[in-house]
Amino acid sequence: MVPVWLNVPAKTFGVAMKTCKTRAALAICLGLAVPMTAAMGQSGPTEWKDWGGDTARTHYSALNQITATNVSSLKPAWVWDSGKFGRSWEITPLLIDGLLYISENQSGDIIALEPETGKEVWRTKPPVTVGKSIDRRGLAYWGGDGTMKPRIVAIWGHVMFGLDLKTGALSADWPATGLDIGLPNPAAGGRIGGGVFAASPPVIYKNLIITAAASGFQPPPAQPADPHANDLRTGKLVWTARVIPGAGQAGGDSWGPDTQQVVGSGAWGILSLDEATGTVYVPTDSANPDYVGIWRPGDNAGSGATVALDAETGKVKWSFQNLHHDIFDLDTNAAPVPVEITKDGKRMKVVVQATKQAMLWILDASTGKPIHPYEERPVAQSQIPGEKSAATQPFTILPPPLLPATVSRDHLTQLSAQANAECKALWDERKLQDVGPFSPPAKDGAWGIMSIGAIGGIDWGGVSIDPERGYAIANVANMPTMITVTKTDAGIKNNGGLRSNTGNVRFADNGGRSCNGGRQGELVAVNLGSGEIEWRVPLGSVEEDYGEGAKGMGATSIGPTLVTRGGIVFAGASDDRFHAYDSRRGRLLWETKMSASANAGPMTYLGKDGRQYVVVAAGGPGNSRRPSPRENFLYHQILVAFALPGPADKPVDILTPYPRRALQPGEGMAMDSSGGAVAAPSKP
Repeated sequence: MVPVWLNVPAKTFGVAMKTCKTRAALAICLGLAVPMTAAMGQSGPTEWKDWGGDTARTHYSALNQITATNVSSLKPAWVWDSGKFGRSWEITPLLIDGLLYISENQSGDIIALEPETGKEVWRTKPPVTVGKSIDRRGLAYWGGDGTMKPRIVAIWGHVMFGLDLKTGALSADWPATGLDIGLPNPAAGGRIGGGVFAASPPVIYKNLIITAAASGFQPPPAQPADPHANDLRTGKLVWTARVIPGAGQAGGDSWGPDTQQVVGSGAWGILSLDEATGTVYVPTDSANPDYVGIWRPGDNAGSGATVALDAETGKVKWSFQNLHHDIFDLDTNAAPVPVEITKDGKRMKVVVQATKQAMLWILDASTGKPIHPYEERPVAQSQIPGEKSAATQPFTILPPPLLPATVSRDHLTQLSAQANAECKALWDERKLQDVGPFSPPAKDGAWGIMSIGAIGGIDWGGVSIDPERGYAIANVANMPTMITVTKTDAGIKNNGGLRSNTGNVRFADNGGRSCNGGRQGELVAVNLGSGEIEWRVPLGSVEEDYGEGAKGMGATSIGPTLVTRGGIVFAGASDDRFHAYDSRRGRLLWETKMSASANAGPMTYLGKDGRQYVVVAAGGPGNSRRPSPRENFLYHQILVAFALPGPADKPVDILTPYPRRALQPGEGMAMDSSGGAVAAPSKP
């Protein structure tokens, strides 16, 4: 392609040419945004075939047309307008064979776009009526088997459908009603009733689709949700993996005397795959109910763990538990990322598991054992009668925990005097107490604080990997929650008739921001080889809303980040901005205001025009910022592509045409578990 040369004074041009011998180098010296003839090492359009960029879910791209030097010139290249209003849109697009594929929130439509323009090519309505409006994090791609054609794979409920890449037509070699890939429920006569979490992208390995769900480990009768594989050609169940150890194995009695009868669960988060070794990694769920475990005395092996499975057979290779007897809703949900690193001068493969506890466990991929020091530490004990909480919990020493996980009335928010007063008033009203890590629920129906809330720490967005520097990049949120444990008539048997009936109530001010002291959100780089923190910086800013006191405090976020070979970390946060940081030192290089925050992961590609694009869904803050008295809006949801400016580019406004809207009289919000919402009639 022809490079873009902006108007430069002749004298400046001449001086620069003496130092910068090539036009590409000249552009950098002058600080101009100049698309190269191709991203370094790339001679044609690239693809993004998996939610995480690859099956390991590294969220890394080798493209480097956009660099730390020129990213400040990044501009919107195009916008695709969904026309929808909401608070969450978690989709990361796929790019395959010249088309960009997305799932639209609320409608559930699958849509193909031109990657260079955002022009809609085709749209397919959901082939189902129940559960069609899923807030999907990612679609999947199957390359076919030589006889059956490649296709986009989309799941509604526990049924998968294939869509033709070029037309969106449903795959004719699958039934019109789709292929059911759920699990049989013995308690329902073997009828398939679930076992698939459709919002998270599945793993595709050869001709297998590997999924799981999170019904929560519980006593029978219950719907199983174990990790399992189905044949992509027929839908036939190939294997099911039970992550609870068997009788006679270590942990085989860790759920009490009826361990072997506990109904299995898997993950609502993100599975990953090491194609080279044929290993699937599963971040496992917590037990049901989240905050009371009287019925399950013991460490509950298999839950709150990283489990490595043979992708061909489902056989457990190893399991590492990062949390014992979870009564905190700290289920493991981020993708375990297999990656090669250098440690002590030697190359080795590890699995990086981010957790809600804001700890990064760096595990030997062969054994599942941590490669850096950790220890078991005594923690506060539950005072709820009958609850046998774990005496100790595992803590990483290297890397150190990325949050202190403490909450104290003397160290509440300093965003503003008003926010601090609101939080102290809430503290006193609920009669809260100072807490530390792994704070258990309070007894007698009193309000208690979970020092790390249900979004973490680090949530399903997990980490992105910088393979050149050997870093894992994590976005960390500081948002405790408040709960009560009370009597119920609908609880699990042998659980004392107790459960939390309040849900996860944010410990937040009237603007929906965390009441806890310290930063609201951070971006942290960890050296995987040494376990040391290389840098940590505030992610985003709420200074515009809160004033000078909020400077340097960051904003909460939960979605994935993106690292590129250009030396950049792209990240969204709950501040209605999209950010670019220097991956080497964490310096903020660029940010832009959008119509809504992004709680979806960005992706990048090289288009047919030779330009590198970065695309992100701006759909609202989702679970990173729930509605509140001062933040009660629905957001205009759009997909935005950014690129370095070209010679024929016209300005693209990503703000004015897409205003947020407040609720109208008689309206309320119908919320979902992802933090999404639509307008609905207020309840009388």
